[in-house]
Amino acid sequence: MKTIEKILWGIGGIAFVVGLVGLFQRLSTGHTQAGYGTYVPWGLWVGLYALLIGMSAGSFLLASLTLGFGVKRLEPVVRPALLIALATFIGGMLAVWLDLGHPLRAWRLILATGFTSVMGWMAWFYGAYFILLVVMIWFVVWKKQPLAGFIRPLSIVGAVLAVVFGGAEGALFGVVGARDFWHSGLTPIIFIVEGVLSGTALVVFFSGILGLLDEDRLRDLGRIMLGLLLLSALLEWAEISIGYYASIPAYALSLNLVLSGPFWWVFWIVHLAMGVVLPLLLLILVRKQGWSLLLSAGLIAFTALSTKLNLVITAQAVPEFEELRMAYTGPGLNFNYFPTSMEWLLSLWIIGLVALVALAGYRFLMPGSNSQDKPTAVKSEQEATTSS
Repeated sequence: MKTIEKILWGIGGIAFVVGLVGLFQRLSTGHTQAGYGTYVPWGLWVGLYALLIGMSAGSFLLASLTLGFGVKRLEPVVRPALLIALATFIGGMLAVWLDLGHPLRAWRLILATGFTSVMGWMAWFYGAYFILLVVMIWFVVWKKQPLAGFIRPLSIVGAVLAVVFGGAEGALFGVVGARDFWHSGLTPIIFIVEGVLSGTALVVFFSGILGLLDEDRLRDLGRIMLGLLLLSALLEWAEISIGYYASIPAYALSLNLVLSGPFWWVFWIVHLAMGVVLPLLLLILVRKQGWSLLLSAGLIAFTALSTKLNLVITAQAVPEFEELRMAYTGPGLNFNYFPTSMEWLLSLWIIGLVALVALAGYRFLMPGSNSQDKPTAVKSEQEATTSS
């Protein structure tokens, strides 16, 4: 086993074990130790759910470029992309399931929901996507049959599902007319673009750090990340600038909280500086260096949670009418939300589980990962053709 893989196993294992404290607290005390309440019912776990589900959709779409649409240059990332898609999907579903007040009633979303419910449609899409994803991993990663006749149509169907539930996830927020900060036709599009960007970045980081990609493939993926990052920045600028210009009071208040509120640094430092500007500089100025591509991918993936938290929490921190802030007081009746230690620990457990699932898939399913002390680097197309 390669040293870097051992380090990743260690980090994932520590996160999983330490996070078990938060899982135990959640299962034994319910929601009593959480910081959300009546006015801010969605907190850290919903933000984490939105991030991981988007990453799963983005990872799958990256794999579908080869499996469904024949982009052979990206074939080396197909298997790790499918593994990341599965790991992040499991983590995202756990995050939202544990956030429910009655997790054991989640089955009603599938069997007892209405046709006009966006959340109900998402539950059906999630179920179909999960089944399709497991089937594809079985044949493409385990059986190593990426060119089987039925893989291409399955991949295209999966890509459609990924786009649909990625957009539906954004629509779940966008259709809430009472929250001006969410209520926008751009919200589903932003969710899709951010999901593809963060999912691609995580796949590049995971594959690159384990030595599964040569420099040519890294540069190809770097160009994809650059295009997606520019598109994401453009959409974000459109949303912010139009919101400021329109001066809708509730939207302006939420935006002011993001840009100059108590947690201004989440936007300016974590998101903008570390998640946008620095990766852009690396991808443009040092694009031919493998280390810069991996660093930019890591920065994009690991700062992506900031955008979801700014979206999910900030909109709820502004009351529908100002008098509501003073009308009732008491436990849970507070607009000043910040995650508690239990929420952070449970999130750490979920992230550790995502890492362990991805590493286990690599160790036991990926070709060559068990036969040598280090992962087998993927050959370039020219080398593969020569050797055959």
